[in-house]
Amino acid sequence: MDHLFLLRTQAHELKMRQMVEEINLGRLTIPQAMAKFNVLTRHTVRKWLDRVRHENFQRADAMKQASQQPPPTLVEQMALKADELAGQVKQLKKELEQAELQVIYYTTIIRVAEQELGIAIEKKSATKQSNSF
Repeated sequence: MDHLFLLRTQAHELKMRQMVEEINLGRLTIPQAMAKFNVLTRHTVRKWLDRVRHENFQRADAMKQASQQPPPTLVEQMALKADELAGQVKQLKKELEQAELQVIYYTTIIRVAEQELGIAIEKKSATKQSNSF
């Protein structure tokens, strides 16, 4: 049900953006757009025009701010990469430690089960089996 609502909302937004684009390109006047896109009020058209215009201003401001920031120097790039790699090493060490603890845990469980049940659970390695013949 939510998926259907989302699809309807997206379709409506796409229709309104197409209407705004046609008005901005001068292909349609507001009354023509209202008729073509089945919009009942002029207020709705104005609201969508303002919304898209505001989004465009925000996008332009963000691009302007991004272009004003100087690109990082090679030293800064290397420092960022080193920090990133150090973080990855720390995470991998933590994961390795967790994996080692799991190996110890499972090995201990197998050995206790072998002692209590009196059967061999662990497989013998291929070299040990070939030597026993």
